[in-house]
Amino acid sequence: MGSYRTITQPCAANIKEKGSVFKAYLLPVQSTESFFKQLGFIKEQEPKANHHCWAYRIDPDGLLERSSDDGEPSNTAGAPILRALVSAELYNVAVVVVRYFGGTKLGVSGLISAYGNATRAVIERPPILKSKLTWPLSIKFGYDQISFVERICQSPAVEIIERSQEATLTYHISVIRSNFEEIKGQLEANHLLTVCTDL
Repeated sequence: MGSYRTITQPCAANIKEKGSVFKAYLLPVQSTESFFKQLGFIKEQEPKANHHCWAYRIDPDGLLERSSDDGEPSNTAGAPILRALVSAELYNVAVVVVRYFGGTKLGVSGLISAYGNATRAVIERPPILKSKLTWPLSIKFGYDQISFVERICQSPAVEIIERSQEATLTYHISVIRSNFEEIKGQLEANHLLTVCTDL
């Protein structure tokens, strides 16, 4: 996988089903910690809701998927939310669907339909972006090699994150994974020190 579909901004959408209100929140998330922090904020904003059901898909490289029915019958809420995310091929996203019970029971099939529809409704709201999968790389070199390094960094596969200029130069870059070994090899062939680090 060279790229993946994701979002950059949260958004919300509501649907109604037999008196019950389903409020769906679509969230960009990079880790489970960031998701649960946002889930906490939603619970604070929606304290009177009967359920706060959710699902997330994090890290397209080592996919982590999880869902919760939060008190609804098993597999009637979290599972359809997650299926909608999988169908949309979204990564590094989460959906929280908050339900306010309207007095009429929906049954198993009705709940599955409502939670899935709420998720699909919110997925349609934001622009879906295609994000590239990259690895970070740091390059240490002398001023006499700056022209060569800058030429390498002009590649569409490379993005300069930060330049540091002291006695020697250090560039922190990100490289598209499919081009990583090629770029790293070109740098090392010219005796440049490269270090793979987290940016």
